[in-house]
Amino acid sequence: MSRLLILFLVSFLSIDCIVEDDLNLNLKIEEMAVKTVGKKGTAMIRTYQEGSAIFKKTKRETCFTTKISGDHNVQCGLWNGFGAPYDTIVFCDIEESIPSGKYSILLNKVENFNCGNYNVTLKVEDKQNILNFEKVDREIIDLYSEPQTIEIQNALDSYELKFNIVAYNQEKVIVNYRMFLDCKVEDKILKCPVTKKDLLAYVGKEDHFSRTSYLDTTNSIVSILYMVSDIYVKIKDIPKKDVSVNIKKLLVETNENGVPIAYETNVTDVSNFYAFGVYDFSLTFINEDSKDQKSERNNKCSFLKYDNYPLYLVCFAKREKTNRLKEIKDEITIGDNNIQYDYKIKPVNNTEIIQTSNSPGSFIFWYYPKELDFTKTSGPISIYYYFENADNLNGFTYNENEKDLTCQNVQKSLKKCEITKEHFKGQKSGTYFLKHSNHLNKKSISYELPPIKVTVAGSVPSRGNMIELSIFYYLLLFLIMM
Repeated sequence: MSRLLILFLVSFLSIDCIVEDDLNLNLKIEEMAVKTVGKKGTAMIRTYQEGSAIFKKTKRETCFTTKISGDHNVQCGLWNGFGAPYDTIVFCDIEESIPSGKYSILLNKVENFNCGNYNVTLKVEDKQNILNFEKVDREIIDLYSEPQTIEIQNALDSYELKFNIVAYNQEKVIVNYRMFLDCKVEDKILKCPVTKKDLLAYVGKEDHFSRTSYLDTTNSIVSILYMVSDIYVKIKDIPKKDVSVNIKKLLVETNENGVPIAYETNVTDVSNFYAFGVYDFSLTFINEDSKDQKSERNNKCSFLKYDNYPLYLVCFAKREKTNRLKEIKDEITIGDNNIQYDYKIKPVNNTEIIQTSNSPGSFIFWYYPKELDFTKTSGPISIYYYFENADNLNGFTYNENEKDLTCQNVQKSLKKCEITKEHFKGQKSGTYFLKHSNHLNKKSISYELPPIKVTVAGSVPSRGNMIELSIFYYLLLFLIMM
């Protein structure tokens, strides 16, 4: 008995002597993630994680010192808000005291270091030019955050996202590649309210937003905020409803490879939904020109809903020449693509033909600004469109009676267009869909985008009309007095 007691005491006292070995973390340096740093900001380097250690760290803490060219010391650390091996970021704080100019980060001089309980090795190949960045004499947005969770509830209409600020210059923050936030600064925190209506319009189901980006309209730049962690969206007490869908008619009969087409449905009484291609499902299309068994193809589709318009079925139809929707003989249930609805697509045999070109096209993720108000300006107003590839879609217009918008590609995925009041000459205030040129030298509507709200000033009566109205009112008053 005494022997067992002694063994127990020895084992118990030995617990404090057990030291967990550091995990070995090998990071292969890939390339600069952020190549331009503002007055005070962060240089970021993308790495690839080798080995089995799982690294996830979302606190902004430095853990080693290195130099940049010019013999400046900088404090650096590691960050990974997503857990994927290729998303580990080496970040270095670039203080305001460092002059503007071009620099290289000398990571090849960094020896092994500890970061938390990780023993870190940076593997730098002999490609020093990949670690170049430029420091400029202006403010550039620089945000970071730990993971955030929004729980959408029936009884709660307002929510808030928060981001820590290193630098901020009124750039527009974009969540999930589409949802623009209106934010304000409070005590070095960027607070961004968001409504339940907007969340439901961009979230198909419980999910996470793994990328937050920004648009800088001053310098025509869109880029990712690499140190903003996942934003998780959860659902509480929102019961689902069944929605019966009848596909009525084809709205877009011409497209290029990568450009969606659209059908109108009978549904009108559902909430708005804008996220094309994120929570999609498949429908079968038939290529009428094919003579073999490969004529059928499953293409990705989404249901989209905009204010004052019916529910749209927006799909890709990627086979060249003539395509059509295959007959739907049995009801199809789309049950895992929307928080609020299970869509029941009714049987239909729609034989309308889609003329498809194999020339490259593109769909559009978003545009900004969301409204055009010409009551206080005649323009031009700059409007931005974000694509997969901005080169592959051109000839933009909201009014075919006027000239196409004047546009330029400012990044591979970003197009900037100028729009004036004259573009809406003879038109009324309202909402307008964007149109683009297709391969048949006609215009097609981009139904994957919500229509833009346009306000134009009402016509002002001429002096002659004002005199005629005055005579009318005098006569009316004279008749009343009689």
